[in-house]
Amino acid sequence: MMKPGAILLMGLPGAGKGTQAFRLAKRFPNFVHFDTGGEIYRRVTDPAFAEDPAVQKQRAIYFAGKLNTPTWVAGLVVERLRHYSKEGKGIILSGSPRTLREARTIAPQLVKEYGRERILVLVLEISEEEARRRSLKRIVCANPTCRYPTTRDSAGQPCPECGQIIPQANDLKETWKISRLETRLAEFQERTLPALEFLRHRFPTVVIDGSRREEEVFAEIRTAIETHLR
Repeated sequence: MMKPGAILLMGLPGAGKGTQAFRLAKRFPNFVHFDTGGEIYRRVTDPAFAEDPAVQKQRAIYFAGKLNTPTWVAGLVVERLRHYSKEGKGIILSGSPRTLREARTIAPQLVKEYGRERILVLVLEISEEEARRRSLKRIVCANPTCRYPTTRDSAGQPCPECGQIIPQANDLKETWKISRLETRLAEFQERTLPALEFLRHRFPTVVIDGSRREEEVFAEIRTAIETHLR
């Protein structure tokens, strides 16, 4: 079993970060996939927070297709980092940190919990054209505790992760993402790329061609992890 550490999957929307994170969590069972976007979605749609002005502010930001307030997001991630590290588990972050301010908060915590030598950044590279194409086909499991990413071809079939039936595209609550796609792509270029540059200068970083078949991408990711974190 691999010693705990942190794996950061970065890339454009549709690059396959979530898909590969689910696969990695199965391959390395002492690593936990923490989907920052999924956690934000759960928080801003949870009826328990319907009267919380701070969460409702984040809800408005989220559904506008913009990146949420960095200090709020970093707080969610750091909370989970401490929790999993205390349990002796590694963490897989898919798409986080998304802003430079988040990166400056999360990076020191990663080093504190796992040590600099146990942190690896994996960049899944695809073109914006490919990101658009994939995003139009993408759906996720409607189970808020699962949110397994798949394609519209899987609608009506059991989710391979939790078993719940994958909804039809028209039944999804996330169709707004298509209408906000250009905003999300612009946010990546303007706010996430600086965070990625910050990470590149502090931790080993491997760039992977994410446009290939899922199995090919996973094979290269696994090799990178076993090389850098063995």
